[in-house]
Amino acid sequence: MKDELTTILDAMRAAQAELADYLVSADRNAELTIAKLVGILDRREVVKAMRLLRPLDGPGFAPERTLAEAS
Repeated sequence: MKDELTTILDAMRAAQAELADYLVSADRNAELTIAKLVGILDRREVVKAMRLLRPLDGPGFAPERTLAEAS
């Protein structure tokens, strides 16, 4: 579980850094920032860690679309 938490925390830190860069940039590019966020949050190891921490077989299960599927 520690590895999964580390993976998710690293991804969140990277995503926050991208958002911070966007917010302080004089030349904002929302599409590029979103692409970078998708690249960070939809990495195989991040998605796997999320699935391991939140099993998808419990009551009230509703399948979630991945970011790649939604775009």
